[in-house]
Order: sequence, then C-alpha cells, then structure tokens
Amino acid sequence: MRALVFVVELLLWLMIIRIVLRGLARVFGRPAGSEAGPSATRARGAQPPRQVEDLVLDRVCHTYVPRSRALAARVAGHEELFCSAACRDKALAAVARAS
Repeated sequence: MRALVFVVELLLWLMIIRIVLRGLARVFGRPAGSEAGPSATRARGAQPPRQVEDLVLDRVCHTYVPRSRALAARVAGHEELFCSAACRDKALAAVARAS
C-alpha cells in the first residue's frame, strides 16, 4: 500500500513540474530556430503551396466539384459539367424527355 501511495505522489509531482515548465516556456518563449515538428517545417516554407482550383456546380444534385474531376457533356448545345456519370445521365435523360 505504501508503494502505491509513493507512485501516486511521484506522478502528481511530475505532472506539477511539467505544468510549471510549460508555463515558463510560454512566458519566456523558445529561442529562434528551436522549433521542431510539422508546424515548424511549414513555417520555413518546406511544404509547397497548395494549388487552388475552381469549383463547378453540378446542376442535377447541386454539389460542387473541382473542375479537373468534373465530367463534361454537351447539353442543349452548350457544355455542362457534372460530379458523376449518374448526374450526367440524369441531365441527358431529362433533356431527351423534354425534346
């Protein structure tokens, strides 16, 4: 029983020390160049910038899809973009029924 109490007290003291050290690190900050981890890598520009791509609206299901992944079809004389083959087929079927 005494060993268990000792272990619990030791863990509590270690947690208190850790909290105090973290607080001190926040107050005094870290020296320049000491950052580590993925956020530091991004801050130094090692990661390439993300490419921005236009989104297009699928008129059948009203979802947005990147232009590079959209499926194109000529509907009523002009090109339309769709999120999937199912939406494209629905649009073509609706135009065929309307004609």
